[in-house]
Amino acid sequence: MFSKVSKSLLIILSIFLHLGNGFAQDIPIGTWRDHLPYADAISVSQGNNIIYCATNSAVFTFNKTDNSIERLNLVNGLSDINPNKIKFNPYNGKVIIAYKNGNIDVLDINKKITNIPFILTSSVVGSKKINHIFIKNQFAYLSTDFGIVVLNTDKLEITDTYFYGALGSDMITNSVTMDSQNIYAASTQGVYFASLTSNNLADFNNWSLLTDLGSVNYSSIVFFSNLLIASSNSTTSLGDSIYFNLNGVWQLVTSVGDDIENIEVLSGNRLVVNKLYGTEIFDENLVLLQQLYTYNGSIPIVSNEVVLDNENILWFADNFKGLVKFSTNNSPSFIAPDGPSTSSSFALDMIGDDLWMVSGGYAQQINQNNLNHRKNGSWSKFPTFINNPLSGVLAGLVEVAINPKNTSQVFVGSWSAGLIEYNNDNLVQVYNAQNSPLDSVFFGPTQVGTVNFDEQGNLWVTTSFPNNNKALHVKKTDNTWFSYEFTGITGSNNFFTDAIIDKNGYKWFLDPSEGVIFVFDDNKTISNTSDDRIVKLGGPSDLIVEIPGSNILSIAEDHDGEIWLGTDEGIVVFFSTGGVFNNEITANQIFVEQDGNVEILLGTEVVTAIKIDGANRKWFGTQNSGVFLMDENGTKEISHFTKENSPLFSNNILDIAINDITGEVFFATDKGLVSYKGTATNPLDDYSLFIYPNPVKPDFNGTIAIRGLVEKSNVKIADINGNIVYETTSLGGQAIWDGKTIEGEKVTSGVYMVFVNSEDGSQKKAGKILFLN
Repeated sequence: MFSKVSKSLLIILSIFLHLGNGFAQDIPIGTWRDHLPYADAISVSQGNNIIYCATNSAVFTFNKTDNSIERLNLVNGLSDINPNKIKFNPYNGKVIIAYKNGNIDVLDINKKITNIPFILTSSVVGSKKINHIFIKNQFAYLSTDFGIVVLNTDKLEITDTYFYGALGSDMITNSVTMDSQNIYAASTQGVYFASLTSNNLADFNNWSLLTDLGSVNYSSIVFFSNLLIASSNSTTSLGDSIYFNLNGVWQLVTSVGDDIENIEVLSGNRLVVNKLYGTEIFDENLVLLQQLYTYNGSIPIVSNEVVLDNENILWFADNFKGLVKFSTNNSPSFIAPDGPSTSSSFALDMIGDDLWMVSGGYAQQINQNNLNHRKNGSWSKFPTFINNPLSGVLAGLVEVAINPKNTSQVFVGSWSAGLIEYNNDNLVQVYNAQNSPLDSVFFGPTQVGTVNFDEQGNLWVTTSFPNNNKALHVKKTDNTWFSYEFTGITGSNNFFTDAIIDKNGYKWFLDPSEGVIFVFDDNKTISNTSDDRIVKLGGPSDLIVEIPGSNILSIAEDHDGEIWLGTDEGIVVFFSTGGVFNNEITANQIFVEQDGNVEILLGTEVVTAIKIDGANRKWFGTQNSGVFLMDENGTKEISHFTKENSPLFSNNILDIAINDITGEVFFATDKGLVSYKGTATNPLDDYSLFIYPNPVKPDFNGTIAIRGLVEKSNVKIADINGNIVYETTSLGGQAIWDGKTIEGEKVTSGVYMVFVNSEDGSQKKAGKILFLN
């Protein structure tokens, strides 16, 4: 009997496990996920058979034993973003992670991370950037933009700070080293030294300038092969130089044309010189052994740091290729966790699992970051360096739109190149004033600020500051164009940054330069302008409707057809828009109770982004206070995420996108893209029940998702005897359950039935969930 029951349970378990395999890339409800670049490596260190690599946004490790990669970022334990240096301490196995803002994390051998914010929170005025880490036993000497800070990595505390400039002033310190007698500091004003026998290195009087080297900028200093070696940065045509001290006399090693980034001592008694483009390696006699400019004859080396392991393999922190494993006898290996090409996230568009990200920039020659596409959990990058006749690059990508009728077709608005079309991830066409009606700025670029599809699949595009006053254009499904000129309403001074097309087919366009909205109705007759209607709302001279604030920054339509606006003074709602062309429209502010006081919803916030989830709830992104999730009426706060209380990278939110199938919410911030697994999905017309996780393992303490529901479904969960243990109503197309009974007790092991039915009872579905407690 026991064997039969066990066999039955194994069969059931195998079925549940099989069902769950297709959702392995999903994350639990209420958890966060980073979407940071990892190919822009800036610092590397090694220890305990692990390579530690810091990028401009995060850290990752590579285990040489099993080739596994592990991310370390603000989501899973680091205290900050934007590291600058990483260093393994062989004395105790700890890893120091230093940030550009002076913050410090220490990672121990048990993967525990301890934050030491001493520099970050100090009263030092100006930059607190940490430029270099020198290890001596348990002490880490941190070269900063104001002096030297000594960190005891055993006690995890700061033990001293050296202000060794004139009269104890700040000194930008680039590097520190020691010999048996002295400590040396390479600074922007020369090389300084002090005796290690001094009782008080914090006293500037105990420091002296090495006058033979002069008071110029020195980027690095090392003690190698019983020689003190320093690299200087020169502004002359001779380039930078490397000097060594032999018997008290400074001698020139080499003068190079390329900028010297740094010099470091490698294991195996080697000295490495990292230059702007390339790396040189010297032996203990300062004889040049290798000059490396490419990894395989074609890919240039742009190394910030390099280490040499005991197998004579070089590990580069490359600015474009991430962590690079390189030896002269083998092909290079480029190692980096998957991610976008940049942390500059400006605007997003998403349909299902398809996410496109552009990096922004309302200027012709700035922000030439790649276009990025995430699908099935993997990122693809598309370079902007193409043969664009006007600017040479597709810079300033500010808007992106996926064709809902053909998701392989994507259009991108560029502030320097016009409208860009991609199909199946391939560049198809660039539309500008030369090949389309998209007019340009006077003798300048075609600036496309908004791109939207209507229900029929027509593409609506706005151009800013057009010569011919035609700011609105439509690319019809037959690939022909039609443009609109609204004399006296829009013109060559308009600057469009956001737009929607509502359920009525009305086009809403925001112009933040005037703080106004244009609403246009083509009456579904694109080429017939006789029945068109347009109205301008907002601004100081508007007699139709008063919109609070001086700037309108974001717009969204909810499931009830209400239009929500984000302004520099909070939220405004048009509850009814049918009379907008008859001057019958009212701008409403939402009032909420906060600590016993009635206040305007986000009345003190600059609301930069609005997104509606599957339960008609409102996600509001702000310029300074992170993200707010409000109920469907906007009167009840459900969540408020900030950099201080969550893994959100920044409180400056630029855009929001939602995976309407899984409920994952993506936040574009000025520090990078991050996502949060929300509780609501879009409702379905018919049931397609899916329960995750299933089975529920003993160590699971999160939230269970019951997905694939029709709107406002009633959900009942019963044990095998038919006893109801929990009941709830779906949020859009998803219900959530914490695995506990109505009384708050965790359910016992076994199979539980899930019964769902629509609000009117016309549709029903049942499923099962297995608990392994």
